[in-house]
Amino acid sequence: MLGYLLLCAPVRENPTAAMSRKYNIHPDFARFPVFTFNFSAPVVWLFNLLIKITRWLGKRSFSLLTTTHSLVGADGSRFNVIVMTPHGLTDSAPALVYYHGGGFALGYAVNHLRNCERYANDTRCVVIFVDYRLAPQHPFPAAFDDCYAALAWVVEKSAALGVDSSRIAVGGDSAGGALAAGVAQKARDQQLVTLCAQLLIYPVLDNSCSTPSATEFVDVPLWNAVSNRRMWDMYLSRYRPGETPPYAAPGHGQLQNLPLSYVETAEFDPLRDEGLNYIAALRAENIEVVVNETRQTIHGYDGNAKSSIAVQSMHERVLFLQQAFSRGAA
Repeated sequence: MLGYLLLCAPVRENPTAAMSRKYNIHPDFARFPVFTFNFSAPVVWLFNLLIKITRWLGKRSFSLLTTTHSLVGADGSRFNVIVMTPHGLTDSAPALVYYHGGGFALGYAVNHLRNCERYANDTRCVVIFVDYRLAPQHPFPAAFDDCYAALAWVVEKSAALGVDSSRIAVGGDSAGGALAAGVAQKARDQQLVTLCAQLLIYPVLDNSCSTPSATEFVDVPLWNAVSNRRMWDMYLSRYRPGETPPYAAPGHGQLQNLPLSYVETAEFDPLRDEGLNYIAALRAENIEVVVNETRQTIHGYDGNAKSSIAVQSMHERVLFLQQAFSRGAA
């Protein structure tokens, strides 16, 4: 899952010595706990309560302008987006529509907002942060529909938002990476907008859970293969086992004519191999891909934002966005 879970999870401590013998995990991430997540409604409710508390405790003012907008989804349900605009930004700025991770079931954390603040200020773009509906109460396609509706809203309101519609990117981490990649595919299919980039941070991509990393890593810290399978069962609960509805698992989608892509993977992450497979499949379609294969890392490793590895990854993400936005500048 994500690094912030260690702040609120009642879990057994990571047996660091045994883990370091089995996996060459960097000491910066050795304190992360080993546990398997239960996606039952009461457990998800408790975790989301704890996340809200940590979000409140970590509340701070941001060094940019923030406004919250209530949008209407495809089925008439409402959800919010937070628009983050750097001070002094001129009209026709680029935009990043961002989808947070959390196994499709957990809400956003303070570190999500702080990262997006960095993306906004360091690349001089408008960030549209999407607070989509969550499973298990709202399984697929609710979150995906909200995320697509948010992109459509940005395209429609681009002038009012001060956004250059030719320089819109989508991005997300973990489950948010699945939502971003799926939205990019649907935007292409529906000819909604020509995106300039997709930023995918250790993304969820493959509901088959059949790659070597998705079967081997049953005992790695923070997010393991068992939790991963449970997540998919919960998220796709309205579908038959093994069924893959369009856009739910973007690694199974059509990848031609997608935008410039950034894909980040973690070495000891069940999602590692589906990320690597996605990179290879994009390249087979002649899509330009910037790859960041982090080493000695786990899923959600950047929850330790002070780690030199996490600092370098943030630098790589910002550099990618700067280059993507500069390509589309008039």
